[in-house]
Amino acid sequence: MATEHVWVEVEVQKGTLVSVYRGRLDAKDLERWCAGELTQGAIPLHDIYWSYDDGDGNEGWVVVGATPGPYASASGYALLRVDLILVILPLRDGSERETHRLRPRHAGPDA
Repeated sequence: MATEHVWVEVEVQKGTLVSVYRGRLDAKDLERWCAGELTQGAIPLHDIYWSYDDGDGNEGWVVVGATPGPYASASGYALLRVDLILVILPLRDGSERETHRLRPRHAGPDA
């Protein structure tokens, strides 16, 4: 049985920076996070297609896996510490609505 995913934008606190990622989150993880049941550990964000860092001169978005820079060799998924998540925004259609969805799709665990 395939896992149901939801396209989301996630804001994460990284020191004094707020980083933003877009990708697919397990629907059950989103439900558990919304209910306050998910407070420790990490959750996987699949098929990340862009990232944005705000502050300390690091401003800018990158297309993960397709743009030169720190995320050029990314495999397309990340594990996000739950206690650092500030906001999760469900998206309509995820990357299908983005004009800069250049990141090649990679198979990660449970992809």
